[in-house]
Amino acid sequence: MRRENLSALRSSERGEGNTKFIIVLLVLALIGFVVYKIMPVYYLEQQLDHDVAELARVSAINGKDPKLVEKDVKKIIDSMTWEDPDAIEYKVDKKGENITITCKGQVPINLLFYKYIYKVNISRTANRGGY
Repeated sequence: MRRENLSALRSSERGEGNTKFIIVLLVLALIGFVVYKIMPVYYLEQQLDHDVAELARVSAINGKDPKLVEKDVKKIIDSMTWEDPDAIEYKVDKKGENITITCKGQVPINLLFYKYIYKVNISRTANRGGY
């Protein structure tokens, strides 16, 4: 069994582990930053989708007038913390017993050197369902 100086065997590899660690850390930090900026907008979109689906269902069952449903959609959008609530456009259509609520818009997300446009596109249809 030979004993050699380990530092002499690995002298050509010094510092490479630190460089890899720093690069991986920077990539993970960048991914974390992007997730941090996009997740609140994604959460708001999912909340809007859920609320619009529920409003469409209740409005179809109760036979609400589309003008009243539009006011309710406007209240839902205004109650959320969108950067610009007017960026989300909405439309309510009623055909027979079916009611369709559509919300579309673009939400800008400021990343460090880039402005990402997150597109919101929600369409929910409900019918009276025999009530």
